[in-house]
Amino acid sequence: KMSQLIIHALSIHVSIIHRVFLQTEITVDFMPTAAVHSYELEWKQYPQSWASDAQRCIFKTSDVGATKKIRANATELDPGMTYTIRVVCKDGSGNRGKPGPDLIIDTEAVSCTPKPSCIIL
Repeated sequence: KMSQLIIHALSIHVSIIHRVFLQTEITVDFMPTAAVHSYELEWKQYPQSWASDAQRCIFKTSDVGATKKIRANATELDPGMTYTIRVVCKDGSGNRGKPGPDLIIDTEAVSCTPKPSCIIL
């Protein structure tokens, strides 16, 4: 019963305040909550399974403080692909809360077009 209460208490929705999408990386910023010990940023290619195909990185609230935003990066992604990302809260014992909403994001495609330049004739 106690672990169910802890996990239920961790069902906190994390508001992502900033997102950056590059060819091989997705960066998200969010504000931590003092009641949460750590966060997991999870990502996978869409529509693969969370259970078998997700990659994760963990961020402890104590490492950044409860008043500073957390910047999390999903790295080594394939350009021009669709990914699903989400944030999961964890308590000090490692119990996972309910995952936040899925965000579906496309990484930038590799471009062969030359960058614009100024030519003076």
